[in-house]
Formats: sequence, C-alpha cells, structure tokens
Amino acid sequence: MDLDIRQNGLICSLKVKGRFKSDSVREFDAVVNSAIENGQIYVIIDLEDVPLIDSSAIGAVVNTLRLTKQAGGDTKLVNPSTFVNKTFKMVGILSLFGMYVSEAEAAAACGTN
Repeated sequence: MDLDIRQNGLICSLKVKGRFKSDSVREFDAVVNSAIENGQIYVIIDLEDVPLIDSSAIGAVVNTLRLTKQAGGDTKLVNPSTFVNKTFKMVGILSLFGMYVSEAEAAAACGTN
C-alpha cells in the first residue's frame, strides 16, 4: 500500500493505493491519529486505487470514522473501487459514510469553509 497524505486546515486527505491489508493498518492508523491530534478532525479517504481490502483495513477505516466523530468531525470516502464498494456493502458499513466522486466534493461537504 502507498499512502499519499495532504493536509489543509481541518482536513486530512488520504489517497490509498494498492492492496490495503493488515500489514498496512499500523501506518494508516498512525497517520490518522497524528492528523486528529493536530486538529484535523475531517479525514477524506480516497479508495479508488484499492483493488483489495481485508478485514483489518476495514476495521481501520471504521475506526477512523469513530475517532473523527468523537473529535467533532467526520470521515468521507472518495470513489471506492468496485471491490471496496461491494465489500463495504456486504459487511453493512457502506451507509455509515458519506461517499463522493472527488476530493474537492468531499472537502466541501465537511463544511469547513
């Protein structure tokens, strides 16, 4: 997994590329925790380039939602791949997230402007 990180005000945008599996979760969690500690209470996760996600990574995404909500923010998803979309739907968590076609649209939905 590769992780591109962009930070802007209250928003941390993460573009995940490649297989998002248990061996990547520690790095992902560390970035999320650091962002929230630094006041970035909105996390946008772009999952367009994720061909595979396992249960540990799903847990990390759900935990990100929990942490951002506790901090008064939210977690938004951008363009989940077909596999991620089907997997989230199958495990019943797709409806927990706002879904957007672009990072800009997700950022606008955070209402930080």
